Amino acid sequence: MTKYENLAKSLKNDIQSGLYKESERIPSLREIQDLKDCSLTTAREAYRILEEEGLIEAKPQSGYFVRRNIEEKISGLQNRIFETVSADDRIQMIMRDVMNPKLLPFGAAIPEDKFLPLSQLIGGFKTALLYKDMHKYGDLEGFAALREKIARMSGRNGFQLSMENILITNGCTESLSISLQSCTNPGDTILLPSPTYVGIFQIVETLKLKLIEIPYRKEVGLDISETKRLCTRYRPKAIIITANFNNPNGVLLSDNTKQELANILQSEKIALIEDDMYGDLYWGKTRPRPLISYMSFSKAGPPAFLCSSFSKTIAPGIRIGWIGSRNSLKTVSKIARAFKISHNLPTQIAVFEYLKKHSYDRHLNSLRKTFASNFQIWKKILQEASNGSLEIDNPEGGFVLWGKAKSDTQKLLIETQKKGIIFAPGILFGVSDQWKIFFRLNLALVWRKEVERALEDLGKISMRKKN
Repeated sequence: MTKYENLAKSLKNDIQSGLYKESERIPSLREIQDLKDCSLTTAREAYRILEEEGLIEAKPQSGYFVRRNIEEKISGLQNRIFETVSADDRIQMIMRDVMNPKLLPFGAAIPEDKFLPLSQLIGGFKTALLYKDMHKYGDLEGFAALREKIARMSGRNGFQLSMENILITNGCTESLSISLQSCTNPGDTILLPSPTYVGIFQIVETLKLKLIEIPYRKEVGLDISETKRLCTRYRPKAIIITANFNNPNGVLLSDNTKQELANILQSEKIALIEDDMYGDLYWGKTRPRPLISYMSFSKAGPPAFLCSSFSKTIAPGIRIGWIGSRNSLKTVSKIARAFKISHNLPTQIAVFEYLKKHSYDRHLNSLRKTFASNFQIWKKILQEASNGSLEIDNPEGGFVLWGKAKSDTQKLLIETQKKGIIFAPGILFGVSDQWKIFFRLNLALVWRKEVERALEDLGKISMRKKN
């Protein structure tokens, strides 16, 4: 391949990924010479190729521009820029359906009761009621013994925290919300890999932030060169990311990608808000380190927050989450004080008592084995029932299955609901519509004939359903 063909391919990738938008001016021939360190002849020949392919057009006295209706010329997942985000009632829709006893709960990422240590947790509540001061306001930062326990547990994931580095929150969603609020102002831009947890869109809308949606790509997870170009160009204030087993598609970023991304965040002074909800639910031999553990901390460095909770492993209703930060906890504590005096002390004590008296590691190990086994069963049934028409990603942890159908999964959902099956259509997990033929299933269901029949029905319906 010649130099100008390589240059044309590189620029084409930039246009396809959304780095240059419809009708936007691209660098001039002289500018691209400096940017790509090439000759004027190479630049001119590369632009000629792009013009012939209908990707760009020259305007006299103005330069080169991306053509209008460019999406007709390109395919694949693209970066999208949103000046405003208008979130609908996505979470409410999922929760309403998952609470419907007539529907199998494939939709929400919530484990069935059998997977939760409820009897042991009840014992923890009984002990909590005997605490002398359980009826009083607790510390705003959270119950000290629980924070100390979480700090000790943090060492196993490669990012050691102290009790003073931890703030208890009302679930992981609040952790993400106040962390983001602490490092942004209305009108700021943030970077958000997608598909992602639906609750983030409500947070972004409430905080009046602009959004760059960058897609996870199947082969690499997150394209680092693409990410770097976006960060350099748009200067986002923060990134929200799940580096370990992203919900909904289960992506696990490689160690190299985490290190390269950490380098970008530090050099560009971009705050990190990391959701590590699923990090403990790895299916392999070792727990992957969180992205934040690859950051170096200094007074001049950007804020970095690790957010998590016990909602997916102990019980969703207890609403015990936390934020861990070595350099910015005072900022989020100040925001937390504006909304509450303290947390629910008896619940914090109950969780601490459970962690103190029972083997949380043994419980997690049981979950990992079951969810990994369920995935293999789910995948086999779906692919056989759909005659191979469903493409299913292969996660390495968590408890969700992410698949790609041949048609709009919102329309597919209408058909499956008639069979008593609810799942989460891909459109829920992005601001743009590029996930509309994808879907997510909850793997944390007890295996039974009813589940098997539902998966077979889902596969068969997806095979015959057309756009």
